[in-house]
Amino acid sequence: MISVLFRAKLAIAVVAAGAVTAVAIPSTKAAELTIAVSGVESSSGRLYIGIHRAGRGIKFPNDKGMVAGIWRPAVKGSFTIQITGFPPGRYAVNGFHDQNGNGKLDTNALGVPTEGYGFGNGADASFGPPRFEAASVDVIDKARIQLPIGY
Repeated sequence: MISVLFRAKLAIAVVAAGAVTAVAIPSTKAAELTIAVSGVESSSGRLYIGIHRAGRGIKFPNDKGMVAGIWRPAVKGSFTIQITGFPPGRYAVNGFHDQNGNGKLDTNALGVPTEGYGFGNGADASFGPPRFEAASVDVIDKARIQLPIGY
């Protein structure tokens, strides 16, 4: 059986330049999640997306709960990304637009993000990251989740 860590590393290595990105993660039972990204301000830099599962003692969006991570060149506006081949379950999504290409979400002196970011279902992040439940969706066979990027 392929480990979750290996699947995450495999997904991170995938890059696509088209309007639709498809990422396959090996699994014995295949589920499919379509992520509808919107609100990307420019085509500069990259867009990073994390797919997370809940875990005892793991606060979302902690890397310990991440089962896949992908990045792609930024595209202004809206596009979809399809993740296929992972076990059915409940998954939360987060993402950010790394406009300057330094590989991280930049913040100001107070820790407030200075680049665009968002959470699944448009979950509110006014006072810190949302709860896992607010940014997640059940993926049994096929599911779709919105990921609006705000600046």
